[in-house]
Amino acid sequence: MSQIQDTLRTAGPLRNLLILAAVTLFFVVAAAVALSTQREATSVRFDPVLFFPDLNDKVGQATRLVYTTGQGMQGTANITIERDDEGTWRVLEREGYPARVDRVRKTILGLTELEAFEPRTSNPEWHRNLGLLEPENLGRAVRVQLLDKDGNEIAGLLAGEIVEATADLQGRGFLYVRRDGEDQTWLARGAISLDKEVSNWLDTSVVDLPLERIHKVTLWEGSETPVILSRSKPEHPNFIIENVPEGSVSRGAPIVNASATAFAGFEFQDAVPVESIIFNNPPVSSIETFNGLKLTLTMTGAGSGMWAKIVASVDPARLEEGADTSAAEAEAAEINGRIGEWAYKLDQNVGLRLTQTMGELTRPITEPTAP
Repeated sequence: MSQIQDTLRTAGPLRNLLILAAVTLFFVVAAAVALSTQREATSVRFDPVLFFPDLNDKVGQATRLVYTTGQGMQGTANITIERDDEGTWRVLEREGYPARVDRVRKTILGLTELEAFEPRTSNPEWHRNLGLLEPENLGRAVRVQLLDKDGNEIAGLLAGEIVEATADLQGRGFLYVRRDGEDQTWLARGAISLDKEVSNWLDTSVVDLPLERIHKVTLWEGSETPVILSRSKPEHPNFIIENVPEGSVSRGAPIVNASATAFAGFEFQDAVPVESIIFNNPPVSSIETFNGLKLTLTMTGAGSGMWAKIVASVDPARLEEGADTSAAEAEAAEINGRIGEWAYKLDQNVGLRLTQTMGELTRPITEPTAP
């Protein structure tokens, strides 16, 4: 600092250069301040508002939620979720299979709370860049519509690109949207599902069968080589193979337990009417609980394409004489009434574990080598 002061006191080219630099810096700062002030004075302030300001008063009329997505040259595809007279939301593209209520409610709530955060371009040529080109025009936009029982639209929008890593603690993130028929686009803030897979909207809670209830599992039931896995008490962590062939031993608790517990907490990947699947000499596995409930899975297919139909029953012979079977019988009737008309696509790991053979779960005893 003292060197600069000495330079300014001494006449010469260096002093003139410092003075010129100071004057230039002053004008640069002044110009920046003036430009900022001008922008602030001429810019349009926009306070976020609800995208559908009247939706909260009409949401009780909603009976149908429709998603339309583009399929390229194949046209468009719909996901239609409709509320029946009993109040159950059902997926029409899966012949009325019950939908995930939590996802439907979250989406409808998300539409009511969606905010128009900032206006964006109104130039149609930029719609494709924001993912807002209509699905009918080979666009990536997802059309989301909420309709009443007469088919009138209560709320509708085209949803485009999602701004990554913008979700807050409430799960609200930013995405680009516009209304059908309008060129104006918006940066919106909210939480709505844009899932394009029909199967992801299905209620996957088929049978509530926690691990502690499972007593016995029979793989390849009714065949010449069934595999019976069991444990005597719920607190026992490991299952054993009851019918290990002579000269063989189990491959170990982890492998056996994987098959015995494969159905615990079961969730499927897709569902179709049971008559649409052909079950021809299929593998059959059963799961029995400690209170006498039995679930029989008849399967077909292989690998990632395995399907199963499930039938619930009660076998009093499996219980102690005189045991009360009324609770198990009521549970079996409820399960059959709810899932008896459907076939379920199994997760690949579940299908593999429920079709393990005796040879895959056991190994030959290795005789000791003579000294």
